[in-house]
Amino acid sequence: MFARSLQRQAIRFNSTVARSAPRTLSNAYIGKLESRWTTLPKEEQQTIIEELKSRMELPWQDLSVAEKKAAYYISFGEWGPRRPLYGPGDKSKIFWIVTGSVVGSIALFGALKLLAKPNPASLNREWQEKSDEYLKSKNANPFSGYSQIQ
Repeated sequence: MFARSLQRQAIRFNSTVARSAPRTLSNAYIGKLESRWTTLPKEEQQTIIEELKSRMELPWQDLSVAEKKAAYYISFGEWGPRRPLYGPGDKSKIFWIVTGSVVGSIALFGALKLLAKPNPASLNREWQEKSDEYLKSKNANPFSGYSQIQ
């Protein structure tokens, strides 16, 4: 029984020792990754991500400064889904386009109102009163109209 436990410990010890530490990534390979990340091909991006992932399994004291910066940028940088919706100056363009559209629509409405023909005769107050009297005389709309008993 004692021999079995020693054998298990030896296997366990050997399995953890057999793992070698991944090689250090060069500064030329991962340096200034923020500026060139979007231009890299997808395959190269994936290889960098995988190599950094294997390096980050080590203690963080063993990582170089460039590796830490690259890992931070890949995890939290402004790329992919974290890319900003608007670039610099886009918000002011949107504001001025919306403002110009509102002012233009108000000007168009005013111009059409000035150029429109006068109101039809059926919209006069006298016309409406005469049509109400006519409907009363004919007892139109018995449910909610003029012939309902008050």
